[in-house]
Amino acid sequence: MEQQKGITISIIIPVYNVSAYIERCLRSVIKQTYDHFECILVDDASPDDSIAKCERMIADYDGPIQFRIIHHEHNRGLSAARNTGTDAATGDYILYVDSDDIISNDCVEKLMAPVLNDNSIEMVLGKTMRFSDEGLSVQTIRLGGSKKIITSHEEVRNTFFDKKHLIPYSAWNRMISREFINKHHLRFEEGKIWEEILWTFFAMKDLSHIYIIPDFTYFYYQRPDSICGSSGKEVLSSQKCIVYDIISMNFTPDDEGREAAYYVRDFIRNYMRLRKAKDLRATAQRFSKALPFRKYPKEKTLLWAAMLLPHNHWGKEIYKFIVKTLKK
Repeated sequence: MEQQKGITISIIIPVYNVSAYIERCLRSVIKQTYDHFECILVDDASPDDSIAKCERMIADYDGPIQFRIIHHEHNRGLSAARNTGTDAATGDYILYVDSDDIISNDCVEKLMAPVLNDNSIEMVLGKTMRFSDEGLSVQTIRLGGSKKIITSHEEVRNTFFDKKHLIPYSAWNRMISREFINKHHLRFEEGKIWEEILWTFFAMKDLSHIYIIPDFTYFYYQRPDSICGSSGKEVLSSQKCIVYDIISMNFTPDDEGREAAYYVRDFIRNYMRLRKAKDLRATAQRFSKALPFRKYPKEKTLLWAAMLLPHNHWGKEIYKFIVKTLKK
């Protein structure tokens, strides 16, 4: 395509133990139809030959994409790698790509198109297609085949909190303004799983101009040996509840009820999985305080049940019965 050189993008790819996938990922970056961008690979002290494969591919590449590799001295985790790439980025916009996923050949072109016409856009999102060992499933942004332009902070929040899954909480498959990221100190919480939930929660506090396109631009691969795929359910639930604890301490004044209602059911699901949940009682109480019963009776009832019932087999069965009753 004919490219305007005024607006640039930084693609950030954390790399750790992905020897089987990194070439596929990097190949999808090299094939981009829009090539006025830099690609920052963050080596999170990967013990395998992932970076060696990157170096060979970059050495063989002869094109306009600017590649950089940044090395961590020791393994610091996905959030830290993304933050390192963010700090090093020079593009006007940032696109996070996981090293075991791929992007469509026209991903950057499609995401950049709205921005070339209006650079006040803070975020552009595409559709995601999800792959797993069990086969192919599709995760789509529910647009009915049409684009969506959101041009006010209130509308962004209405779209996110009132129309679930229209704006997913992932960090990938969205191009976001680097100026916006730096202005609002938007970084990933290090040392946490489910860091993208937090990242999105804080982004939604300030976003006011989003453009959603109806095209598939990202192909997500769910690996059984990924962090979420390999960790035990109780560990994952515990980590997720920690994230919700942080959220509960940062509810937005005058809109805390809607925020609490959005997150509370998933918090309860994970809360009920934990045999030892005393440390999270304060989190549950903050959710309860934020939820007015008159406006959110079902959510409030479920939360009370989760707080009062024992977290054993019988407690969970009673809770399931309450859930079914409230659905009637």
